[in-house]
Amino acid sequence: MAQNRGKKFEQVVRESFERVPGVSIDRLNDNTAGFKGIAGICDFIVYREPYEYYFECKSVHGNTLPFSNITETQWKGLLEKSKIKGVFAGVICWWCDKDTTAFLPIEMLQYLKNKGYKSIAYYANWVELDVGAPDWNWCWIKGKKKRVFFDYDMEEFLNEVQFNN
Repeated sequence: MAQNRGKKFEQVVRESFERVPGVSIDRLNDNTAGFKGIAGICDFIVYREPYEYYFECKSVHGNTLPFSNITETQWKGLLEKSKIKGVFAGVICWWCDKDTTAFLPIEMLQYLKNKGYKSIAYYANWVELDVGAPDWNWCWIKGKKKRVFFDYDMEEFLNEVQFNN
């Protein structure tokens, strides 16, 4: 059976993190059926001293990431982890049609959800998204495009997230 685009995206993300020196990456089981009540809060746990990261990967077609694509377990789990000092949690979203990938902190998404948003649209600059919103630690994830997928520079991405902290 052919691998779907979302699973391939997760594989590409994992391989990109594995190339970063000093990084530990763990893939959590992805049981989409919620077998026996088991549900994961994210796809990957990444550690690079002194920070830990919880990432849920999403690939979307079109202009928006619907919040309904993130399960309640993922919302709650990522929010809980984001409250811990030294932990970053959020969504790595690949807008397939835009050839763009970004890290969206779960706190940013929750803020928008609380304001009544049902999704987050692709913007060139999310700073302009909502006047009065806190200064979020979102960022683009740079990479070199191959045929369909990217070879991401996850070392630069981790440096940017840490620098903006």
